[in-house]
Amino acid sequence: MAHSYKSEYPAGVQVDDGIKAFFEEFYKTSDTPDAHEKYADSFTGDAALVMASKKVVGREGTDPYHFYNCGI
Repeated sequence: MAHSYKSEYPAGVQVDDGIKAFFEEFYKTSDTPDAHEKYADSFTGDAALVMASKKVVGREGTDPYHFYNCGI
């Protein structure tokens, strides 16, 4: 069965359709190994990305596969 990236929200919580679409596409892209540029395009050029104890700033750090293997 294919994975669905359709977001779900608690009853009574209203979320703009554009925000829903952004996050659904963002997580789908982050799980796509060859979508490095598309993933990086989700961030501003000076974005700070933090995952657990790892932090990078700027576009070079937004490649999810680089991020997991960068040793920081």
